[in-house]
Amino acid sequence: MCLGMSNLMNSLTRLARSPQGKKVVDKAQQIAKDPKTKEQVEKAKLKLAEMRGGGSTGGTSGGATGGTAGTRGDGATGTTPGTPGGAPGTTRPPGPNDGPSKVA
Repeated sequence: MCLGMSNLMNSLTRLARSPQGKKVVDKAQQIAKDPKTKEQVEKAKLKLAEMRGGGSTGGTSGGATGGTAGTRGDGATGTTPGTPGGAPGTTRPPGPNDGPSKVA
C-alpha cells in the first residue's frame, strides 16, 4: 500500500471510531436496512445492467449464456435455454422454439 493510501485508511479508521463517525455508521446502516433503499438499489442495478448491454441482473428478461433453472416469468418453473448475450444467471421468457408451451 502506498503512503497516501495508508494515511487515508488511518484517517477513515479514526473517523469511524469517533463519536461522530459512529453516528454516521449507524445512520448508514439504518438507511441500508430500509426497504425503500433496497428497492432503489435494485432499480439502479437493473439500469446499470441495461446500460452495459447485459440485460437484467436476475429478472425474467435478457438471456443466460447457458440454461438457467428457475421461474420463467409466467409462474411455471423449469429450465429455460439461454441465449448469447445477457448476464450469467438471468432467465428469459420461453420462445417459439423452446418446446411445448402451456396454453390455457
